[in-house]
Amino acid sequence: MKKTVLITGATGGIGLATAQDLAGRGYTVLLHGRSRAKAEAARDQILAAQPTADLKIVMADLGKLDEVRRLAEEVLILAPTLDVLVNNAGVWNSRQELTAEGVELTFAVNHLAYFLLGHLLLPALRKSADGRIICVASDSHKQIPGIFFDNLNLDGNYHGLRAYAQSKLANVLFCYEFERRRGAADPAIFAVQPGLVQTDIGLKGNTWLHRLAWKVRRQMSGNKTPAEGAATSIFLATEPGLAAQSGLYWDNCRPKKSYSSSYDKDEARILWELTEELTGVEHYF
Repeated sequence: MKKTVLITGATGGIGLATAQDLAGRGYTVLLHGRSRAKAEAARDQILAAQPTADLKIVMADLGKLDEVRRLAEEVLILAPTLDVLVNNAGVWNSRQELTAEGVELTFAVNHLAYFLLGHLLLPALRKSADGRIICVASDSHKQIPGIFFDNLNLDGNYHGLRAYAQSKLANVLFCYEFERRRGAADPAIFAVQPGLVQTDIGLKGNTWLHRLAWKVRRQMSGNKTPAEGAATSIFLATEPGLAAQSGLYWDNCRPKKSYSSSYDKDEARILWELTEELTGVEHYF
């Protein structure tokens, strides 16, 4: 039976590479983007190589909770049964920026949107015989000792790398807590470390110095191409028989240990309850 996948942040980098591969395998691919022009360019790029690809564009600014909710409503109409949700979209900002809800933007896009979208799409994911949620995290979560619950927005202590690390730690904590709480009918969940990939994430919303540093860094030897960075997400979306390995942290298509801060169950519970409050979710499951 033909499968359907939603990929957030599918207009470039790892997301686009994931979409290209899954479209080639016959999946119906819902391409999410914030810019319609970029989403249409991504669609056209895939169609140029794969004219029969089944692609649909969905739009949302994931830094706005109302748009996340609207996106979920649209996806539920387009895909009453959703086999895979790839939470791939991410930002990295040099300067602190708050959302309309007063939440630091990196945390909102990289964590709150993952959490809320997974909740809102549960009805469609539960209808799949093998529903899966894939969250693109990062080994960057090792850079901090824990979530800054006393100063989540990092007021007076903001740094782009610190904010990004916090959001990526939140991704891993979320996946582990999801696994502890989910029921038999709920989708499997996986956290992914894609590696240092040659994408544009360090060029958006950053100072000229940070943009320059990212341009240099992404050209260093050993960095992955977007296709290489997408390999684990693709594996987790397509490989049969992974239900027993739900709730693990993956790198290079294999489970591995995450860093010690991510195994604190109390921290995961507190983050879960705080995120429910921030997103207005009363009962996640």
